[in-house]
Amino acid sequence: MAWKNQSLNTGFGSNTQNEGNRLLNKDGTFNTEKRGLGFFQRFSLFHSLINMSWLSFFLVMLLGYIVINVVFALTYLLIGIEGITGASSSNGLQAFLDAFFFSSQTLTTVGYGAMSPASKSIGMISAFESFIGLLGFALATGLLYGRFSKPKAKLLFSENALIAPYKNMKGLMIRVANQRDSQLINLKAKLAFSHIKKGEKGDKREFFFLPLEMDVISLLATSWTIVHPIDEKSPLYGLGEEDLKQNDIEIMLFLEGYDETYAQNVHSRSSYKGSEVLVNKKFKKILGKNKYGQATVEIDQLSSYENVQKS
Repeated sequence: MAWKNQSLNTGFGSNTQNEGNRLLNKDGTFNTEKRGLGFFQRFSLFHSLINMSWLSFFLVMLLGYIVINVVFALTYLLIGIEGITGASSSNGLQAFLDAFFFSSQTLTTVGYGAMSPASKSIGMISAFESFIGLLGFALATGLLYGRFSKPKAKLLFSENALIAPYKNMKGLMIRVANQRDSQLINLKAKLAFSHIKKGEKGDKREFFFLPLEMDVISLLATSWTIVHPIDEKSPLYGLGEEDLKQNDIEIMLFLEGYDETYAQNVHSRSSYKGSEVLVNKKFKKILGKNKYGQATVEIDQLSSYENVQKS
């Protein structure tokens, strides 16, 4: 049966709470807090550096570069700045700056020639620092490449899901489009419906996968309006806007397709709470053509909708 409860297939489980909150955030991340793990068990430096924003990534790299140079500069000062040929001062701020600039030249293996080791102790520390620099920049280069080459679909989702007339009934509609100029082929969609069912033995979250008018398209060339026909068997049948808001409903959309740029599959997902499902609304037309007859898509109007005129 199409409406058989399929809670085990979603990965959340029927005992998942999150009452009043999302299971999936709008950006597709899981809204779940993991407990019982120590900081080092939970923390992954590689995962954090790969997934953080570009601004945060460059700030972390810059901070790491400064900290390493400060540590080695203080080490050179502790050993004796006079062990560096070309240092202009042996104490004060100028001495620290000389040590810092010598450290940065050593770490990056630039070596302008104005300053160089003049003692064995300084030479040993600078040799170790240059080794750290080679390893560090190799790791930074790998992280930078990993961020650029990481497959990621830039799919845009409409801000709201709409319930609009569909054939001789109503349908739940969500519109998606590709933000990039990349070619997405064989795009597959799954739509899951979730709500909390009250019972004598306690509340239980139920999940259903909703049948779609079309769950696969060959090419995402323009935009795609994903439609779930709301018939008598649908859990959305007969629900108004207030029902959607009060029953802790969440609708989750999962997309998977093949991106020719990366030559591999990419995934994207989003969710809609009951308050984000609008009834008796329909999406405005965003497809057209330019003066040369070429098809156009108004991406900035992806979420635009209008009221359904009553007949």
